[in-house]
Amino acid sequence: MLGAISLLLKYTGKHGLIGLVLVMQCAMYAESTSVVETYYNRKTDVQEKEEVISFHLQKWWWFATAILMTSGRKLLSEYTSINMDQWNLITLGMTSVSLVVAVVQLALISISTKAEEMYRQFVGKMACCHFSLLLMVGMSSFWIKTVEEYGLVWVLFPALLVVVNDTMAYVFGVLLGKHKLLPRLSPKKTVEGFVGAGMSTLVVAAPLLRRMMRAIANNGADGGTGGGGHRHALIMAMYVSLISPFGGFLASAVKRAHDAKDFGSLIPGHGGVVDRFDCQVVTAPFVYLYLKNCTV
Repeated sequence: MLGAISLLLKYTGKHGLIGLVLVMQCAMYAESTSVVETYYNRKTDVQEKEEVISFHLQKWWWFATAILMTSGRKLLSEYTSINMDQWNLITLGMTSVSLVVAVVQLALISISTKAEEMYRQFVGKMACCHFSLLLMVGMSSFWIKTVEEYGLVWVLFPALLVVVNDTMAYVFGVLLGKHKLLPRLSPKKTVEGFVGAGMSTLVVAAPLLRRMMRAIANNGADGGTGGGGHRHALIMAMYVSLISPFGGFLASAVKRAHDAKDFGSLIPGHGGVVDRFDCQVVTAPFVYLYLKNCTV
């Protein structure tokens, strides 16, 4: 998958990445909220068709509002005749509508004959949808900010580090794994795999960054900020080794809490988009904030 993404970016540059991120945000949000909706629908009586449609409309209204609140306003002001101030007002209006509709719906639920059951279901779905927005839209929007301010390499390089770390965790786990890391959440992950993957990621980080910068420069693309590359590579490798894997554990916790094996079936045997990019999403904010505050 990462190879196909790299090929796409070779011909489309940062605009292709921005479009890809928006598509991925939509797919990840759809998958994560679908898991939650399926779980609650199994736990309750069959809903009226109007109630299902109503919640779907609210869910995607929240998504559109979140997109505007993160990167959408800036992008749309560049590609449309509506300026940033006008998009700010539109976003404020959409946020206000979201809050009013939620309050009205809660008020209507309170007078229903099944108030307690409906209240629990609505609040549970709403909380999970907003949690998905925070993770899937809020965190992944840092990819767009990173590519606009620092170049493609600082999106692709951390993504490759995550792939290296995930692959080596599997290899070391199969070869040496004896002690489970978090058996309740991810029975296949081992302490040996975690340590071996971390060491491998640190070893390949600097050479990988140098090679990527040369490759991107040779293709005529904007490689981005290059000063202090060795230090940046090691620091990002440390984060990817120590923190990013817990994005996968968090995703596993959500799946287990909602009786789901995978978030989707887009990739046979590997689940959906969320299953492939859970660790990547956790990495995105750190990369941007690190470059913003720790580079000259």
